Amino acid sequence: MAPRPADIAKSVELMLLRPRATDADCAALCAQARALHVAAVCVPPTHVPGAAEALRGSDVKLVALISHPLGADRPPVKARACRQALEDGAQEVEVVVDLARFASGDPNHVRDELRLCGRTAREARPEAIVRAVIDTAAFDDRTLRLLARAVAAGGADMLVTSTGLAPEPPDALDVELMREELGAGIALKAVRAVRAPEEAIALLAAGANRIGAPTADLLGAARG
Repeated sequence: MAPRPADIAKSVELMLLRPRATDADCAALCAQARALHVAAVCVPPTHVPGAAEALRGSDVKLVALISHPLGADRPPVKARACRQALEDGAQEVEVVVDLARFASGDPNHVRDELRLCGRTAREARPEAIVRAVIDTAAFDDRTLRLLARAVAAGGADMLVTSTGLAPEPPDALDVELMREELGAGIALKAVRAVRAPEEAIALLAAGANRIGAPTADLLGAARG
């Protein structure tokens, strides 16, 4: 028997990733999220005020995507963006780390930028959740372990496996590797265009706490 949508909906986050997504697209995604009672909606900062209004009174969290998708902004710019997004109504921020600096041999940059973003975010909203976005497809297993340690040292509440735009989305093995390195103290979100509930269940079984997807197709499949 296929799992019911309610069994996995609260592990799913719908993500507004299209570069030309309009206000109407954002409103439609928020309406779908409310109807399905998913965990969260993730949107770029420009859409945060509208999404906050659309989700008001619902059980769906609002997450702002900061420095998406490259993570190439300077740390103070990211920190200010975090503050603004939280003041605009987001409850959580998802910060793409500077993978170019990390690849250049500077893991402390990742640690330090996350610490700054976390400190600034919690000044704006003490209960704010701060996530760190990496791309597991960009590195080998050894380097991913080092990156996960840098994220943990930066005080992030959650590690996110992909921007959602990577050519090779993470699979269950990536999730298992990250979960092994992070332990139980940091949440883990697997970002993948999941089309069936069985795919979602496999990622959750591998150690993911959340699944980020651009559509709710998997919940429709479960409903059927």
